[in-house]
Amino acid sequence: MLHQPPAQKSAATEVDAKAKIKTAPSVTFTEAELDALLSDDAINQEVEKMRSKGVLPSQRIPLQVVTADVTEAVRWQEAKEKELSDMKTGDAKGEMHWVQDLVEDFVTFGLSPANTKEEAKIILENLDKDLAAQAEAGFGPSARNYIVTLRKELELLIEKL
Repeated sequence: MLHQPPAQKSAATEVDAKAKIKTAPSVTFTEAELDALLSDDAINQEVEKMRSKGVLPSQRIPLQVVTADVTEAVRWQEAKEKELSDMKTGDAKGEMHWVQDLVEDFVTFGLSPANTKEEAKIILENLDKDLAAQAEAGFGPSARNYIVTLRKELELLIEKL
């Protein structure tokens, strides 16, 4: 048997079919079915199902907040490490020995997104103590100004945790 090519549809037929699809609802409910679906008992039952599965938005928010705080601290630390690395690279004369000490401090007190909020806070507080010692080390006014500014940013970050 020979196959016939599909009949060509006219543009008007396609437009009519699309209009029918847009206007015709895919499911129709009776008034009684709608009342049953929208009753308080049915809604409460669905909420309880969601709560038991742990998928209510109110159940997920605290986990995201903690992650965002630690992640923000990690991003801040990585940005400062890059800034210090750029300063070290830009110091062609080798006049800023204190930059290397700060880089080592940041590596020593490195944060990870896997750290808990409390762990991150302890790590950053220890970094702050080391920075305070660096500020008093006598590297000069430019080093002291940079470290004081860095410590202020760090203190704000610790308060957020």
